[in-house]
Amino acid sequence: MNSLFVTDWKLMLLAGCILALTLFIPAPVQAMSGRQVYEKVHELRTRGLDRQTEFTMTLFDKGGGTRSRTAVEYGKKAEGETYKVLVVFKTPPDLCDVGFLIHARTFSDRDLWAYFPEFKRIRRIPTTSQDDSFFGSDFSYDDFGGPPNLDDYTFTILREEVLDSRPCYVIEVTPKVPRKWSRNQAWVDKELFVHRKIVSYQGKEPYRDGTFTDVRIVDDLPTPFRMEMKNLKTGHRTEVAIEEIHYHTSFPDDLFTQRSLERAGK
Repeated sequence: MNSLFVTDWKLMLLAGCILALTLFIPAPVQAMSGRQVYEKVHELRTRGLDRQTEFTMTLFDKGGGTRSRTAVEYGKKAEGETYKVLVVFKTPPDLCDVGFLIHARTFSDRDLWAYFPEFKRIRRIPTTSQDDSFFGSDFSYDDFGGPPNLDDYTFTILREEVLDSRPCYVIEVTPKVPRKWSRNQAWVDKELFVHRKIVSYQGKEPYRDGTFTDVRIVDDLPTPFRMEMKNLKTGHRTEVAIEEIHYHTSFPDDLFTQRSLERAGK
């Protein structure tokens, strides 16, 4: 047999084997964008809007003093992307029946009210105050306002990082509308798509540091049962511990009215 023919035959066989092997090599998984990660986060938060949550909020001042309060939160998903939230404080006595009500469509298109029994009046909270302190805590009104409109932000994946043994995407979130913060760096769990940590910046300086721990699966929804927010400028911090939570609730619309706010949801 011609040696040249044998060499060509071997080369053809080798090429065929290489081609066959490449057919069985899986294509690389397309990396997720920052927006796609937050679409997963948004989908989970939207699924959890119908809920009732009982929680304890503890405020720690720089000198080590503490103040505790308990509250109940009711949530309801309305049509489309809209939602409603009612929060009513139960303790201490000076905050009993103080409440907060939100009707939200987007961050810039929502109505917020607070009720103070001592003054027997409802106070409207302007949209520009949504990033202000939530009743003296280190959380903001917006932190209790449900999922945001993703179109109001840009999302950029900075890196991947392990935080408390959990692989996370580290994502920079930048608002398109004026906010108290100029950008957030968020650690999003790669498997559960919940926040593990958020650092908020004003310009180049971080001013708030939030952590979300004790994540449990409740009704197929990953839920942090302990949240801490620290003001890096004042040293003040606030812990929120969920005592009990129920998803897939079905509250009537009249629970989320100003009249219901005045009556502490009763």
